Amino acid sequence: MIESGFPTGIEARVRIGFDARYINDRYHGIGRYAFRMLESLIAASPENSFVIFRGTEPDSRFEWNSLAAWSNVQFQPGPRPLYWPQEQLLWPWILQKNRIDVFHSPYFVAPVFTSLPSIITIHDLIFDRYPDYMPMAWSRPYYHLLMKMSVRRAQRIVAVSRATAQDLVHFYHVKDSKVEIISEGVEPAFRPLSDPDQALSLRDRYKLENPYILTVGARRPHKNHVSLLRSFAGLAADFNHDLVFAGPADQRFPDQARELASQLGLLGRVRFLDWVPEEDLPALYNQADLVVLPSVIEGFGLPALEAMACATPVIAANNSSFPEVIANAGLLVDPTDINSLQAAIARLLSTPSLSRHLSHAGRQRAAHFTWDATASRIRRLYQALFQERRLQLSHPETPPS
Repeated sequence: MIESGFPTGIEARVRIGFDARYINDRYHGIGRYAFRMLESLIAASPENSFVIFRGTEPDSRFEWNSLAAWSNVQFQPGPRPLYWPQEQLLWPWILQKNRIDVFHSPYFVAPVFTSLPSIITIHDLIFDRYPDYMPMAWSRPYYHLLMKMSVRRAQRIVAVSRATAQDLVHFYHVKDSKVEIISEGVEPAFRPLSDPDQALSLRDRYKLENPYILTVGARRPHKNHVSLLRSFAGLAADFNHDLVFAGPADQRFPDQARELASQLGLLGRVRFLDWVPEEDLPALYNQADLVVLPSVIEGFGLPALEAMACATPVIAANNSSFPEVIANAGLLVDPTDINSLQAAIARLLSTPSLSRHLSHAGRQRAAHFTWDATASRIRRLYQALFQERRLQLSHPETPPS
C-alpha cells in the first residue's frame, strides 16, 4: 500500500472525468468527500480540465456555482440511474465523446468496458463485513460483482484509511501496489468559534436549551446508536445533558434510535435534528460538550475529525479507522460494551481537565488533515496515470502497472 504519493515528474495537461453523481442528499459522507475534494482539486490544478458528470438526484447541501465559476470546469450529464447495467454500456461512448484522459469515481463503481486509466475511491467495506446491513438481499451478489469488476479494472484504488486498504486486500485480494492510502480532510470552517451570537442563534433555531452530547451521521445500523442510547439512559439521571442526533434516518432501515428512545422514556432528553445544513455543523460541534461516535465500522470517520477541529472532545469506537484518525487525541472504547461507553462519557463530563486536554490535542491532530493535502496527492495520481498511459501508447509492449 502506497502512503507517500507519486513523484511529481514533468506535469502534463490532463482532461479528467469525475463521476459526481454521488453528490446528492442520499450519499451523506461520500457526497461531502466528493464535493470538498473537487473544490480543492480544481483550485490546485488550473493546468488540468475537469469534466464533471452530474446526476439528477436532488442536492440541497453544496454550492455548485462555486465549481462552475472555474474556467477549467465543464458539466455533463452522467448515465442514469446509478448502478444499472446500462451505465456500463454508456460509459465508453461518454468518455470518448468528452475526450477523457483519466476517470475518477469517488465510490466503488468504475467503467469496466474502457481502456482509459481509472481510479476508484473505496471508503469502507461495510457490506462485506456486515452483509445484513445491505437491506435488499437480492442486491448483495450484484454489489459483489460490481466490486470485483471495478477493483480489477481500476488502475489505482484510493483507500481513505489503512483499515479500508487492509479490508480490500482481505476481501478482494487486491495487490498492495495498486492501493493508494489518501486520507480525507477537514474544512477551515470547522474551528473554534468566538462569536457568541452565532452560538445563541444556533441554540435558538434548534431549541437546544440544555448542554448536550452530540452524535453525527445518518441513522443506520452500523452507527450503533442503540448502544449509545442505552449508555445515555444510565447517565441521564446524573447529568443534565441532552443527547442530540444530527443526521436523518435512513428510510431503508427501521429507525431503531427513535424507537428505543421512546421505549426508554428518553424522548424528552433525546433530540433528533435530522437534516442539518452544512453551514450549521461547525456551530453545532462547537456547542457540544462532547461528540460520541460508537460505530461498529467506519471507513474514515470524518465527524470525529470535524469535532476535533472545533476543539470538541471525542469518544469513538476502538475499531476500523478511528484509531488511526484520532490517535491519542480522543477516548477510544469498545462500542459494543455499554458499560465502557457509559464510563467514558461520565469520565469526560465530570473531568474538566481531561476535557481541556482532549480539546487541545484534538485541534493539533486535526490540523494534519486538510483537503489541500488530499487534493495534492490525488492530483499527482492523475499525472502518474496519464504518464503511464502515454508511455503504453508509445510503447505497446510495456506491461501495465
